Amino acid sequence: MIRKELIKIDSDLSDRDACLSYLIDKADELHLLNDKKIYRQAVEARERTMPTSLGFLVAIPHGKSDAVIEPFVGILRTKKEFVWDHNSRHLVKLVLMIGVPQTDTGNHHLLFLSEVSKKIVDDAFKEQLFTVKSEQEMYELMNEVNKKVRERQ
Repeated sequence: MIRKELIKIDSDLSDRDACLSYLIDKADELHLLNDKKIYRQAVEARERTMPTSLGFLVAIPHGKSDAVIEPFVGILRTKKEFVWDHNSRHLVKLVLMIGVPQTDTGNHHLLFLSEVSKKIVDDAFKEQLFTVKSEQEMYELMNEVNKKVRERQ
C-alpha cells in the first residue's frame, strides 16, 4: 500500500485542503484512481462524519470508493504544524491518506489504521516519523507498518 512515489516530507503546505489535493493528485498521477473528484468526495464525506486528526500531530484521512483502482497510502509531512479541522483544533504535521476500492474485501484501510495506531503511541517510532530526513527513510520506517498489514491479510 505504501509507495515511495506517494511520500513527501517537509512540504510547505499548511492546510487540510491543500494536503488532500496534493496527495490525491499524486495518487491520480500514479494511476491509482480512475476519478480523483469522486475519491475526494469520499474522503471529504468521511471528514464530515468525524475529523481524522488523531492528536499526536497526525491525521489519517481515508476514503473507500469505486474511484480507487488499487489500495494505497500517501504520506505527507509538513514543515509546520497546522489546524486540521477547526471543530477539533487538533494540530497536524503528518498526513497519512488511505485509499481503498469500495469492493475491498481485505479491509486494507482498517488493518492499516489498526497497525499505524499501535505504532503512533510508541514514542520512539513517533519521533522517527518527525525526524527522518528523506522520502526513502520515511518509506523504510513506514514499511514496518506495511509488513504488519500484509501479515494480517
